[in-house]
Amino acid sequence: MGKRSNLIVTLGLAVFIVGAAATYLVVRNSNDGSSVGAGKVSVLVAAKPIPAGTTGASAVSQGLIKDKGIDAAARPATAITDVSQLAGKTVTLGVSEGEILTTDQFQAAQTRIGTLKIPDGKTALAVQLANVPGIAGFAGAGDHINVYGVIKAGSDPKNPNGMAHLIMQNTEVLNVNGATLAAAQGQPAGTALLYLLAVSPTEAERLIYLSTFESLYFSLVSKDAAPVGVTPGSSIADALRQF
Repeated sequence: MGKRSNLIVTLGLAVFIVGAAATYLVVRNSNDGSSVGAGKVSVLVAAKPIPAGTTGASAVSQGLIKDKGIDAAARPATAITDVSQLAGKTVTLGVSEGEILTTDQFQAAQTRIGTLKIPDGKTALAVQLANVPGIAGFAGAGDHINVYGVIKAGSDPKNPNGMAHLIMQNTEVLNVNGATLAAAQGQPAGTALLYLLAVSPTEAERLIYLSTFESLYFSLVSKDAAPVGVTPGSSIADALRQF
C-alpha cells in the first residue's frame, strides 16, 4: 500500500513539474516583446529583411517572420495577422527588417519568376537590348525609362539618312534580367539585358517593330518626371548642328 502511495505521489510531482515548465515557457514567450496587452493587437513583422520573390512558406521556414504586439491605432488596415494568410503568396518588393507585413506586399504568384504586378490596361512585354542602349544595368524593377526609336538610313523615305526619336515616356520597368547576346553582323557577342516593360498594346506593337527591324535606346528618368512634350527627333543634320 505504501509503495502504491509513493507511486501516486511521484506521478503527481512529475505532472506538476511538466505543467510548471510549460507555464514558464508560455510566460517567457509572451514576454519577448510580442505580447498583446490592453489596447494592443498582434501582427506579423519582418524579423529579418525579406527579399523580393520570397514565398510566404519560405519566409516562415527561414525565420524571417515573427509576431509582435503593437498599439491597435498603429495597425495598418491590411496588416497580416496569421501565417495562414501567406499561403501561396510571394513578396512583390523587398520588406525591411521590423516592417509590419501587409497583404499588399504578398501577392499570388502569376509568373515563373514569382509575383508580377502589371498595371491595369497594360501588358508585360520583354525587350532585349545590348548593355549600353539598355542603360548599362542601372535600371531595375520599379524604375521608369524613356524609350527612343532609331531608324536606319534608307528605312524612311522622309528621313533617308536615318533618325532617332523619343517615342515613349515614363515607361515602367517590371523586371530586368541579364542575358547573353549572340554575335551578329556588326555586333560582337557580350552581355545583354532583358527588360520586362509595362506598355499598352499599341506601344507593344511599336516596340516589337522597332526591336525587330530597327533599334531602341533607353534612358533612365525619375518616377515623378513630367512629360517633356513632343520632341523634334534627330537626324544627321540635327546631330551635327552647332549651337
